[in-house]
Amino acid sequence: MRKLRYNGAVTSMDGSMSRYEAIGTQDGKIVFLGTSQEALAQQWDETVDLKGAAVLPGFNDTHMHLLHYAMFRRNVPLLGVKTIDEVVERCKARIDAEHPDYLIGMGWNQETMEEGRLLTKEDMDRISTDIPVCMLRTCIHIAACNTVMLEKIRALKHVEPEVMALVDFENGILRENAARLYMDVLPQADDAYVKQLIREGQRELNAAGITCVHSDDLMAIAGMDPIRLIGIYREMEADGELTVRVYEQCLVEPEDFERLKGVRSDPADRTSLFRTGPRKLLQDGSLGAKSAEMIDGYVDERDNHGIPIYTEEELCHRIQTAHDVHMDVAVHAIGDLALKKVCDAMEQAERANPWPDHRHGIVHAQTTTPALLERMKALGLQAYIQPIFIDADMNIIAERVGEEHARDCYNWKAMLDLGLRVSGGSDCPVEPFNVLDNMRSAITRQNRTGTKTYLPEQALTVEQAVRLFTSDAAWPSRDEAVRGTLEVGRQADLVVLEQDLFHTEPSQFPRVRVLETVLNGVTVYQA
Repeated sequence: MRKLRYNGAVTSMDGSMSRYEAIGTQDGKIVFLGTSQEALAQQWDETVDLKGAAVLPGFNDTHMHLLHYAMFRRNVPLLGVKTIDEVVERCKARIDAEHPDYLIGMGWNQETMEEGRLLTKEDMDRISTDIPVCMLRTCIHIAACNTVMLEKIRALKHVEPEVMALVDFENGILRENAARLYMDVLPQADDAYVKQLIREGQRELNAAGITCVHSDDLMAIAGMDPIRLIGIYREMEADGELTVRVYEQCLVEPEDFERLKGVRSDPADRTSLFRTGPRKLLQDGSLGAKSAEMIDGYVDERDNHGIPIYTEEELCHRIQTAHDVHMDVAVHAIGDLALKKVCDAMEQAERANPWPDHRHGIVHAQTTTPALLERMKALGLQAYIQPIFIDADMNIIAERVGEEHARDCYNWKAMLDLGLRVSGGSDCPVEPFNVLDNMRSAITRQNRTGTKTYLPEQALTVEQAVRLFTSDAAWPSRDEAVRGTLEVGRQADLVVLEQDLFHTEPSQFPRVRVLETVLNGVTVYQA
């Protein structure tokens, strides 16, 4: 069907930042860009008067956890809780209302709670002494469990000693790899449950103007085989159920990597809604949990250099095995020591087996130095950043790494000035996948209330911020020739906004309504 949207403010995000009044689509592609007068002189099956609304390429989120988000939304979301009592009350209310066999939640942050401390077993036992309870911190690198959950974890027979050592049974706190142990206690998920989570999650993504996510899902659901999960996504696409592009950041155990190689998407595929993307690895934890790997340790704990997930030998091996089969790698590295280790491993992989076309990258790249950014540039590493992180982290960064080093952190403008490839994400459910709020943060460098600013010299322009989630976000998935901009012949992924961001005060971006989201020329959300 030939469909025209006219009388709007269409910004192409191409190299010339071309502006148009009308955009026409047909068979999933853009077939017209120009003035309303030119457009209305042609034949169309349907015409829509935008009445001045703005059109941009569909939004991308290049690092998030779709299934984690949908799962925690179904259970107990804790983002924004102010006190431990509020956590307890919210959880008890869920138990009273639904009488579940277990309770999980996610989103608390001791840095923004009145008590200023981690949740403990004692707090969790206030929720229930009958069913397993596990509440994950907002970073997902720490969890607090009640006695019932801890005893079930203690009884697990297959857990490696080094993982079990990360469980503080006395205080009920699980750290890093141990924070996943609750999954071995929960009932095993079936296909129907996972499909429903995908449906619920993508519905909200579409409402936010998002047409593509790079999602880390393969180890998110208890009992779900990662290769089977890939099959579920493909079944949903074949059945016409997917309404968002999913580029999977493939986090799997080493024993599953050989199986993963056998079901990888064709590297030349640019049209499937679900595709396997890079191998995902995690090298360290988070700043909030004091588990990010830091070269100089933490201000108040100089001997604490964080918690490495892999030895350097393990990290090199995992990167090399992906690199050797021309599979990109995306590595979570928040601390500068973790970033250095990843750069070392990437350099070794490329030296052993040159692959000039790789698009390896660093997920987060928060605490950097000018020298490390130069190394990333020299190695051709991209950065998957989350501008919205500074809303919370600006309050703790100096306390963690010191005032001097804090000036080298969240340096997105420096990355762009250096010529690094940079794209934007939310890490949802760590933060909401509100792209407009993420752009606001990148431009203003302020918290949501506008009362505090962090390194304003690292602020991005409106164009740069919009590109993080449109044109620049197409590059990590090798899609820059087919989408990310509004050009004739490209995939018709669009978002229609009630206001033109290029004529809106950035602090007001979160108030701009998404009116319509279009995937392959088909409306998947209408306000």
